[in-house]
Amino acid sequence: MKELETEIIENSDLNKEPAEFPSEFLTLKNPLETFTAEEIKASHPAEPDLFARHDGIPAHNQTLFEKARILLAGGGGLNSWTGIGLVRSGAKFLTVTDHDRVDRTNLARQFFYKEDLGQPKGIRLAKNLTSQAVGGATITGIGLPFEEAIEQFPLPADIFVVGVDNNACRLKVVQAARRRRISAVFTMLSRDGMRCQAFLQGASPLEPCLWCALPNLDPERILPCASAIISSCFMASALTVFFVHRALMGWGKLEPFNWREADLSGMTDDRKGMIQKRNNCPVCKDL
Repeated sequence: MKELETEIIENSDLNKEPAEFPSEFLTLKNPLETFTAEEIKASHPAEPDLFARHDGIPAHNQTLFEKARILLAGGGGLNSWTGIGLVRSGAKFLTVTDHDRVDRTNLARQFFYKEDLGQPKGIRLAKNLTSQAVGGATITGIGLPFEEAIEQFPLPADIFVVGVDNNACRLKVVQAARRRRISAVFTMLSRDGMRCQAFLQGASPLEPCLWCALPNLDPERILPCASAIISSCFMASALTVFFVHRALMGWGKLEPFNWREADLSGMTDDRKGMIQKRNNCPVCKDL
């Protein structure tokens, strides 16, 4: 019996780090990495341009879009697919900030692989997006939350794209976007993962902020969706990419709106509208 007990103790994993999160990952020595992707060149002079199918899209301006510097706050279920949509559209300058570590549950609905397990999402998503950047891109990953990254690095950006699960980070982005006079897109899923809301906060301080649109947000609360599936992430990323395109390239002859809600289950109708600035908004008042 003594020998058996000794063998169990020696072979136990009680004193070891979990296999997915080895000890070297617990301290991030270099929180920033930059990756580059080369444009896929035409194989013949007569071959159509890489983004030729964009020409018929209302108000689309490929050159303007390619010059934009886009920062993704969050690199999980919402922004990982948004990132793919943006680099596939031709975005060439992206930054991703996210300190969370990739775990097994992420693999079913986020753009990560087995080798990403235990690594910071911000850095690994930046690396993975290079394989999708058909037009070439420079993508920087930062393994820190937005609040810390913006204190440590310049974070050049023409727009913030926010796909996080906590209101404290959202508030920081609202404030930073206002200070810089740039737009920000916020996307959120309901707790059951079936309904998505997206809001475009314009660059001008005369336009409504996120708290004008959702006055009951509590900056102290973390509200991740209790359930999520890849289809709801796709739905959210579609709305997000559309808002980013419109924020950077304008609306043209399209009727503008700054808020949209979609229901994956089809139980309620999709809705859109133009949120107005609230005179009693505490966030706008502080800014």
